[in-house]
Amino acid sequence: MAPTEDAARIISEVSAKNIDDCVRVSSFTHELEESIRGHIHEELTSWLFFRKLAADCSRANIALHGFALYVYLPSNTSGLAGQHRVDVFADDDSLWERSAIESLADAHWLEKYLQRGGRCKPTDIEAPKIEFSDNPVEPVGPVREALAVEKRILEDLERLMALANKVGNYSLAAMLDKRFLCKQTRHVKDLADLLQQVVRVSKQPGLGIFHLDRELRCHDGCLPWGKSNDPEMIDCALQSICTTLGKEEKLLGNC
Repeated sequence: MAPTEDAARIISEVSAKNIDDCVRVSSFTHELEESIRGHIHEELTSWLFFRKLAADCSRANIALHGFALYVYLPSNTSGLAGQHRVDVFADDDSLWERSAIESLADAHWLEKYLQRGGRCKPTDIEAPKIEFSDNPVEPVGPVREALAVEKRILEDLERLMALANKVGNYSLAAMLDKRFLCKQTRHVKDLADLLQQVVRVSKQPGLGIFHLDRELRCHDGCLPWGKSNDPEMIDCALQSICTTLGKEEKLLGNC
């Protein structure tokens, strides 16, 4: 067979194939694809929820600037995913705005993963019903709802990871563990701590919220206890202490 005829045959065979099927691995089942699309919907729903809270907190009747500055402390995640997270949150955005940005970024990442043989099929996003009370200004309800949203995302991630492991899609399971689950677990604990603080200070309306808001402002919006909820930060601190003690012991031995 002539080279030109052989090339024409190969082109004809490839042209007749569905390239998505060539890209798609056997472990990327239709059930897993649908589950990924379901989590994308959850992330986009939470994005709209946090955007609503961000708009409410910007109102002059509320004006909780410490809460508006609140940020999730970036973890010591290694690799490109960790670098990307620090870049995303480098600007001066509010608590809820940063949460919205994170949800949108996570949904975008999963949409890119779907391109490995799957399809993106957007669904309708229900408008959030949350309202930030301004008479009196009461953040307990919004923080409680935000905690419920973050917990729902975490539980849906665990369901998605369990399915990925079940069908043998270990690349997706590894990325979910590295990029999503660790930071999402920390977010749930951070918001639970914040909710407890808000409930505690709300027993004295006005004054307690003012002091908590001022504390957040003094820490540039970062939770003072945030690092204690990150096992990686604790491990680094313990390692630093052990290293310091080892150096001091060595110096004492040389004396």
